[in-house]
Amino acid sequence: MKVLDKIIELDNLITKSKEAISTEVNNLNFDIENGVKFTIDEKLESSKLFDCSKKKGVYLFELNLESSLFKGKKTVTRINNFAIDWANRKNDSFFSSSVIKKRLKNYEKYDKQWLPLYIGKCNDIHKRIKEHIDLSPEKKTYAMKLKHRKNLHNLEFRVSILEIDVHNYDFIVPFVERTLREKYHPIIGKQ
Repeated sequence: MKVLDKIIELDNLITKSKEAISTEVNNLNFDIENGVKFTIDEKLESSKLFDCSKKKGVYLFELNLESSLFKGKKTVTRINNFAIDWANRKNDSFFSSSVIKKRLKNYEKYDKQWLPLYIGKCNDIHKRIKEHIDLSPEKKTYAMKLKHRKNLHNLEFRVSILEIDVHNYDFIVPFVERTLREKYHPIIGKQ
């Protein structure tokens, strides 16, 4: 029974830690001022966008809604048209994350330039971001595979990172990612 008591005590400590992390994460924002902007096309070389240093943490992809390539004048129309274009490629036997339809409701009155698109985490952020841009559509890894979505070429994206280099990465960062996802409501993902 002493072991079970100890486990319950540790569980309570974890709950308190999660609450503390959640409070702090709600005060965190991605460093969008230093975010990397790029336009998707055939010539894009993602290896030139980011340094090769291995960094742990979370990242945010955003889409510039002020592109003249978008169909529609209203922001909500542009977002919905983007979601349709995204789904069209997805239905073309393209292994990738989907639009989360329930999150689209968060953007019915959206009036900002940059739309939160995708939040992820990785032990090597820059490598994972490059996969989201370059990975082949045939690869079974979940990634956005932006370069291979020809219907989205010439749209501008921005990616920002939040470096989190901690000893307990596998314990802390998934919770941070989930909390940031609840804060930003990105429209693409598995969750």
